[in-house]
Amino acid sequence: MMGVMIVSQRKALIKTKGPCQLSPDTSTLTDDAERNRLLAEMAEQSTDMISRHTPDEWRFIYASPAVEHLLGFSVDEIVGMSAYELYHPDDVEDFKRRRPSVYYEKGFYTHTYRFRCKDGHYTWLESTSRSIRDASTGELKEILVVSRDVSRRIESEARVLQYQKELNRASRLAAMGEMASGLAHELNQPLTAIVNYARGTERRLKATPPPTLEELSPILQRITATALRAGGILHRMMDFARKQEPLREPLDLHQLIDNLIDFCASSAGQHNVLLENCTPSVLPPVLADQIQLEQVFLNLLLNAIESSHSQPDHTPRRVWIDASLQNRDQVIISVFDQGEGFSNDSERLFEQFYSTKPEGLGMGLPISRSLVEAHGGQLTAEHRPEGGAVFRVMLPLELNAAKDLNA
Repeated sequence: MMGVMIVSQRKALIKTKGPCQLSPDTSTLTDDAERNRLLAEMAEQSTDMISRHTPDEWRFIYASPAVEHLLGFSVDEIVGMSAYELYHPDDVEDFKRRRPSVYYEKGFYTHTYRFRCKDGHYTWLESTSRSIRDASTGELKEILVVSRDVSRRIESEARVLQYQKELNRASRLAAMGEMASGLAHELNQPLTAIVNYARGTERRLKATPPPTLEELSPILQRITATALRAGGILHRMMDFARKQEPLREPLDLHQLIDNLIDFCASSAGQHNVLLENCTPSVLPPVLADQIQLEQVFLNLLLNAIESSHSQPDHTPRRVWIDASLQNRDQVIISVFDQGEGFSNDSERLFEQFYSTKPEGLGMGLPISRSLVEAHGGQLTAEHRPEGGAVFRVMLPLELNAAKDLNA
């Protein structure tokens, strides 16, 4: 009841004539001049810098007091300066290239860049700009900009990216550790062969009469070829474990998978598993970082090999990779195995620290999914009713390859 009385009193006040009238058309809060005064006051007190610029050289026409906090310049010092003088050299050219096609045409534009402060150091700003045009002629008159300091956010994102890189490398090294015994065996074969060739040559040189150079030449060629094979194994290991920046380039998927199957041959032999590359020999290329893509497929292959383990006296189980095109702009690479499969929700496999292996870290599949998604793709898993599992990697084709297919 009390609530009804209060509402009634408020209605009565609104209807009252005279000096106490609250009608919207006479309220000072709706007065244009007062509203503009309040907006100007907010601009003066805001920690975001509000500025106006000429459309040609982006010279400061006006800057709010926040400029002193963000950049160290006073308002009087920065008015008349060109923003191009303050851009970081690595950012200004990119901005000039994109300027005509972005905010000059669309009106609004948000970008992140480095700006030089008065003391000479650079800080990260994020700005939203608005082009102001003459209502009748459409001529560009000035640019209105709101800028804020995002240095902490950029630094935080950089730390997360660096952490992700280190985690990815740790995953590769862990995969190498799992393959260590197989790789040691793979290296032992050519090294033992080299020793045997060398000792055999030494014995023949002590014979009477000694062998001719023509007789020794085939042996020396075999030693060279075997040493190169051992070196190739080491180079593959070093390339995979090397710390380097991602480099995206068109990749031949069939060849990449062929190389990985050769790389995993020793592990497959230890688990009595037969590896097969069933991908078409001619596939459109994908634009990807080779090391990262190798990490994804190596992880999937090793998981499939371990899952398909069988005793040496049994018929070998199969692990095979196939590929197909989808929608003429994507390729799906599928890794099949004849292992135990999985009974739980497939999405659990991609949770961090979840593993079906007693000694597993539970990081291989989450990292693999993040790498695939960073390439604009998807990684999924399915249990096969006939036994085993299939992991599918969907990747976009390289742009020119997709155009050729759609031509």
